[in-house]
Amino acid sequence: KTYDEVGEFKVLVKQYDALTAMTLDHHPFDVVGWDGYYYPWALNIHDFEPRVGRFHLPPPIHQTFECDGFVVCSFCPRPYDFDPTAVPAPYAHSNVMSDEVLYYASSEFMSRKGIEYGSVTLHPDGLPHGPHPGRTEASLGKPGTDELAVMFDTFRPLKVAKSLLPVEDAGYFRSWIED
Repeated sequence: KTYDEVGEFKVLVKQYDALTAMTLDHHPFDVVGWDGYYYPWALNIHDFEPRVGRFHLPPPIHQTFECDGFVVCSFCPRPYDFDPTAVPAPYAHSNVMSDEVLYYASSEFMSRKGIEYGSVTLHPDGLPHGPHPGRTEASLGKPGTDELAVMFDTFRPLKVAKSLLPVEDAGYFRSWIED
């Protein structure tokens, strides 16, 4: 659709924590070409404010987006659970009818050891997983976590591409075994 309108058009631009108002004398979509993103907006993950509770909240509480066939959850820096008897680390669990992929955008993740920036993990439907040995105990008495990760829970099975097999950590399943 072409926008060839004149008048007063108020545009709000968000930068960091501030909004700047501008008034244009033409429609903001009156353009010849587009140099930018194909989606209408972007979320700076550092603006996301995760929920915290008295006791540990399950992963779906971190859900940021819901799409057809998957959800996106964002694990961001946050205070830990605030009840004095709370255990901040998640409990062992199995996903029911969903595969879980986590991309770690930080080398810190409260329930894992050996995670590096850029690591990716896959926990298929039904595979039990939870904190690595010692991580539950390490979470006790801590004020919070500085983790940053994005999780995709898919509602259809995933397959690992052959091109990724050379970088697979074949011993990943052993990370739950204490040394």
